[in-house]
Amino acid sequence: MKLPKGIYGITDDSYNVKSHVDAAKIFLEGGIRIIQYRRKEGSIRQMLNEAKEIRKLCNQYGAIMIVDDRVDIAILSDADGVHVGLEDAPVDEVKRRFSGIIIGASASTIDEAKEGERAGADYLGAGSIFPSPTKPDYRILGLDGLRKVVQSVNIPVYAIGGITLESIPAIKATGAWGAAVISGILAARDPLEMAKRFVKAWDEA
Repeated sequence: MKLPKGIYGITDDSYNVKSHVDAAKIFLEGGIRIIQYRRKEGSIRQMLNEAKEIRKLCNQYGAIMIVDDRVDIAILSDADGVHVGLEDAPVDEVKRRFSGIIIGASASTIDEAKEGERAGADYLGAGSIFPSPTKPDYRILGLDGLRKVVQSVNIPVYAIGGITLESIPAIKATGAWGAAVISGILAARDPLEMAKRFVKAWDEA
């Protein structure tokens, strides 16, 4: 399955949106074609219901749906893939048990990037590129670090962490496959308009 280049929307319900489903809808209406459902707490039933709603929306828009962290929710909601962090399920084990699903891995160093690729990840989420409100304690990779990560692996790399509209051209110039955005879009006064602006910024960079 070909991963879309450009903006990668990650859901959150703590900004100017009512729910994770609304966040997904904004991303999709704004032209984003890869969405990650990222909920850190809540019952399995609640998460599954939301994930199924987002799956339906992604089907309507022909978009890729990834679930953060939770392999169980990804499988039960028929998501296209799962993104696992360094503290989550090991990439190679997920790959072995659930062939055919996209697996994303997190990396904040070249070594972690190479390890993710070696374990069988289909793409990397590299960061934090800049200081980020959603990941305040993450190591800062910077643009130069991102470029080195991109050059060290042969799989797509999405930049993540503190991404702003203004930083999109510099992110694209590193050779990154795309840029993952949460607050840059969802905290805007008009999130839908901002989603469109991010997509346009990437396309024109």
